[in-house]
Amino acid sequence: MLLTKQGGIIVKPLSTLFGWIFDFIYNLMDRVGVVNIGFTIILFTILVRIAIFPLMIKQNKSTKIMNYIQPEITKVTKKYKGKRDQESLLAQQRETKAIQDKYGVSLSSGCLTGLIQLPIFMATYRIIQNIPAYVTKIYNLYDRVATVIYTDDSAGKAFQTFYDAHKGESVFRGVGFDLANKNTIIDVLAKFSSSTWDSFTQAISGNQQLVQAVNETVPKINDRYDFFGINLTTVPGFALTTALLIPIASLIFQFLSMHATPQQTNNADPTQQATMKSMKMMMNIMPLFSFFICVSVPAGLGLYWAVGSLVSFLSSIAINAYFKKADMDKILEKSKEKAEKKRAKRKNPEKKSFMERMQEAAYGPSEEENPKKVHKDAAVASLKNYTSNTMKKQEEGVTYRAGSLAARANALQKFNGSDGGDK
Repeated sequence: MLLTKQGGIIVKPLSTLFGWIFDFIYNLMDRVGVVNIGFTIILFTILVRIAIFPLMIKQNKSTKIMNYIQPEITKVTKKYKGKRDQESLLAQQRETKAIQDKYGVSLSSGCLTGLIQLPIFMATYRIIQNIPAYVTKIYNLYDRVATVIYTDDSAGKAFQTFYDAHKGESVFRGVGFDLANKNTIIDVLAKFSSSTWDSFTQAISGNQQLVQAVNETVPKINDRYDFFGINLTTVPGFALTTALLIPIASLIFQFLSMHATPQQTNNADPTQQATMKSMKMMMNIMPLFSFFICVSVPAGLGLYWAVGSLVSFLSSIAINAYFKKADMDKILEKSKEKAEKKRAKRKNPEKKSFMERMQEAAYGPSEEENPKKVHKDAAVASLKNYTSNTMKKQEEGVTYRAGSLAARANALQKFNGSDGGDK
């Protein structure tokens, strides 16, 4: 039941809030004589992009700083080049993280920005996918037809018959209805394209009341969903129609947006090189992905995606121009000062992060914290190698690092062995 604005504890409140904004934009444009869903989508998309613009600046700033401090990180990478033992790997991670903390940046900052944008995108997607649920005046248009279907038994049966004959179409997948619930009837009607309305009108020709309601309402609906000759309820597909221009525009703007976004420079760390390689692959895949998505969903959703990509591209151009003229030395200094103040505000500066606690649980504390000599075999062994057989082989003469999972597993092995012996 889409009109109930389902979406979970995060997406539902966001979609409700954005729905109010979308409805406000539509009503505002209605007052100035521009009653069109396409222009409403464009203005709404621009507002959403303006709202997340600070996140884009932060992400780009972090990337620029990472590029400037890359020589320091490369120096650490070369220091431990060829050393694959666990202690060296942990030491490299600690020193790299110390450099990042010094400047207040993180490799995961871009991922965090993406995660924040995800619920925003999902909420916006839900609104444009189901506009009658959020725009009162559009709801009222569909309500005229839905009321006849809801109150007239013959009209209801005709609607049911038509739906059963077309429910296999992709646009109706996941959309059901209950004749006792008018909102669910509107859910289905909102998926009708111009051609679907034509087929529906022919199918209900025997019910004059329903035909009259459709004839009075559909021209108004089509007028509001018409965007330069493209009906935004139509799924473009691969047919050579004007609606295909929207997926093509989405592909072009997505490509420009991906390639305008600053990327990290070459990194000597093999792990980071693999990550950068994956990112470059995504830069080429995402435009094609957006194209195939836009040809398979209503053109209104494609319009949102295309406009969002265009605004993102223009934003990246503006941000790049700003940082090109900005004094990076001052930006680095301010970033260091901000990071220092953030550390000073922490209640317990010595408190370990979640990742540090996870590493310590797996491998034990570092040598600085536990100067006791660690047996080489235990230091380089990974947790997955500690089976019951390897425990027995390494039991004699092996000193496991205190507090590590290996030491705890060994203690448990001894306990189980002694327990088994008693039995």
